[in-house]
Amino acid sequence: MRIGILTSNDTRHRYFVNRVASALPVVAVGLEDTGYSPADLRNTDLTRDEARAVIHHFSERTRNETLFFGEEAFVPEGVLSFTIKPGTLNERSTIECLEKAGVDFVIVYGTNLVRDPLLSAWSGRMVNMHLGLSPYYRGTATNFYPLLNEEPEYVGATIHWIDPGIDTGPILRHCRPAITADDMPHTIGCKAIREGIESMISVVGALGTGSVPAFPQWKPANAKLYLRKDYHPRQVVELYRKLEAGLIPRFVQEAGRRLQAVRLVEAHAFHDRVGVLSAVHG
Repeated sequence: MRIGILTSNDTRHRYFVNRVASALPVVAVGLEDTGYSPADLRNTDLTRDEARAVIHHFSERTRNETLFFGEEAFVPEGVLSFTIKPGTLNERSTIECLEKAGVDFVIVYGTNLVRDPLLSAWSGRMVNMHLGLSPYYRGTATNFYPLLNEEPEYVGATIHWIDPGIDTGPILRHCRPAITADDMPHTIGCKAIREGIESMISVVGALGTGSVPAFPQWKPANAKLYLRKDYHPRQVVELYRKLEAGLIPRFVQEAGRRLQAVRLVEAHAFHDRVGVLSAVHG
């Protein structure tokens, strides 16, 4: 198996590349400039205090990602690296770069939506690490919105086959971070990224030696889809009000019950080749 990675160019994404390449036969990586920045406060109606809160939030993201990932955030030597300009992810140029490296399997994390002709070129050979638990939270910022909605039990990552929908492909594995009472949004987010990366390595490693059960996504009553147009920086301000009111410590006290109430595809579903879904709710 010769693996190509398509990801973005932030610290967390370059760490993803390095960690996956240390465990799997990665031969090429495309780093996309997605053209999207939720930290951009131009043309917003925030007050000065609200703007300060949002700036602090994204500064904390940079600080925590540097602490969690910074020392290992690079593309390893020997891996072909190419840049993907905004709006060109699905163009023939991406396909040609991957084909040039002899890629026969593609791993995706943090890019814009994969569409044809790129999707068709690796149909059935392309998996995604979605930061969020599909089918409950799909789309963008799907580890931010569970916190905003006071549902930390839905923070995590989903490893799934890519299909034409938005995070709708058959699920190979879910994972969630261990949340402690002193956690904040970005420590939780970085923990989720780490869990997701290790799950991706485990799943793709298993795929390289045989088949792995995949589970079609079900339709929970509380499923949510968030797009970029749904985001407003004031949501960050609202989240921090909830954090100050004890959102995370309160969740930790209730975690046993709340975590078990979410139906997930877990590690044993492929380790023992038996498709078992945990929990019965959701």
